[in-house]
Amino acid sequence: MSVRLSSLLATAFLVFSHPAPAQVKTLLVAAASDLSTVGPQLTAAFCEGAADCPVRFVNGSSAVLAQQIDQAAQFDLFLSANAAFVDQLASNGKILPASVKPYAVGRLGVLWRDGKKHPLRDLSTPAAKYLALPNPKLAPYGVAAQEALEYAGLWGMVQSKVVYGENVRQALQLVESGNADAVITSDSLLQGKDADLIPADWHKPIVQKAGIVAASQNREGAQRFLDFLLGDGGQAILARYGFGKP
Repeated sequence: MSVRLSSLLATAFLVFSHPAPAQVKTLLVAAASDLSTVGPQLTAAFCEGAADCPVRFVNGSSAVLAQQIDQAAQFDLFLSANAAFVDQLASNGKILPASVKPYAVGRLGVLWRDGKKHPLRDLSTPAAKYLALPNPKLAPYGVAAQEALEYAGLWGMVQSKVVYGENVRQALQLVESGNADAVITSDSLLQGKDADLIPADWHKPIVQKAGIVAASQNREGAQRFLDFLLGDGGQAILARYGFGKP
């Protein structure tokens, strides 16, 4: 056998005996709409220094995302704004029960379309023809907003003015598009805006829970992201966006 042929055979052996490294799986996170602004910051911090760290957030109302997971949507991790949805999925085997953890407490804020701050009672005056809220059937922030307005003695006066968004982000868009004069929504979406925080004791705590999807093909990645979220780094980022510690 010639030296050249031997060299070629040796090269071929090396190529076929060392397969290409496996592609890193994308971590698919089903995340409540109140995380739509903080998601990129969490991803950047989680992936810092990593050469290949594909993470994709899919934001929507917690109710809709929970329904998709129940119907076998291919998510790896569920970050819900409503703790009950995670608990329910864990009870029927769609979320790994041992992975279920509270990761944040949401806060409510109120923003006016005119960019000015108003007393909350102004929601009952002609200054607010339409008030945007998240749909309480789909979003815990909608439930909390109604509880806060009831606590303040305003619900009976503003109920006829309410227009609903499917989730906290869509409620905010009603003000941004000029279709509502004020909105009560997640404070995490109002960072950097001239908004008022609604006292936390005016409504039940908005406890948010996470869980690893049982059908996940990337449980290891999901656990690493969840550990990061619950750690000092993840909690510090959440705090900057108005979330409280669980």
